[in-house]
Amino acid sequence: MEKSQLRDALVHELWRMTKMDIIGHLREFVEGETAALYYLCNCGSETLTPTQISEYLQVSRARAANILRSLREKKYVVMDIAEDDRRKMDVAVTAAGRKAVEDKYQFLLSYFDLYIDVLGEEDIADLTRLLKKTVDCNLLLDPKKAEHLSEEAVK
Repeated sequence: MEKSQLRDALVHELWRMTKMDIIGHLREFVEGETAALYYLCNCGSETLTPTQISEYLQVSRARAANILRSLREKKYVVMDIAEDDRRKMDVAVTAAGRKAVEDKYQFLLSYFDLYIDVLGEEDIADLTRLLKKTVDCNLLLDPKKAEHLSEEAVK
């Protein structure tokens, strides 16, 4: 098969993959409200600042503020003025927020269990190996990261 055919087939299947239900459920844990809640529940700290959440989610501070406002309206987080610096806010997840993220996470896990049942252990192991290889070689494909690696090699 020619390189262009391989490329086109890869792009087509990756595009189809983005339309899968499982990817939509997984995406929730990568961006938006669920990602912020998940981070708050698993960061190892009782509270975080909006800036820390913004940096973790790689979104603007304005977008993080909108996410936090929505979570606060749902009573999933509380925000208080920081004791050590009155110019800052501390964000903490509530019991309702923990339950919401745990329910979504359990659903995601059951979805992946079903996915494993459908594809089988061997294919999942192969897919996982290829995904790991893809992520590991991403450094080589990213021109900015590759440039940084070249500069490091020169030093």
